[in-house]
Amino acid sequence: MATVNELQAQIEALTKLLAQHGIVAPAPAATRPELRGDYIAFGSPQHAAFLGLVEVKKDEDTTDFITHTSHKTGKVYRLEDQVTPFMTFPDPKQVAALVLRQKVSVLDFGPPPVPEDAPPMWRPADDPALALAK
Repeated sequence: MATVNELQAQIEALTKLLAQHGIVAPAPAATRPELRGDYIAFGSPQHAAFLGLVEVKKDEDTTDFITHTSHKTGKVYRLEDQVTPFMTFPDPKQVAALVLRQKVSVLDFGPPPVPEDAPPMWRPADDPALALAK
């Protein structure tokens, strides 16, 4: 009868052989959101881009743009597109300024706090991340 060490060596040899032929076990699903490949940290440059914000450089001409200065970081931001989403409003410039201020606030203040009495997040039964985690 084979020992545990011999069986472990056989498993490692088989795993290596399968990997040489392109057969690999799927990676386990990340249990924490920060470990996922598509995670965007609050306040990061990627988060700003996701919100449609562009950081204004010190020497950049902003005469044609609405800008807003972050109260937390002191950085100046503008919207990537301040015209198209607001064309249907009676005063698009006013709405663009309000949206810009809201987006900079979201960028500054991070994730919302989870209440103490909040139930656990619902995860659908057919979620592929759940199937891999089992």
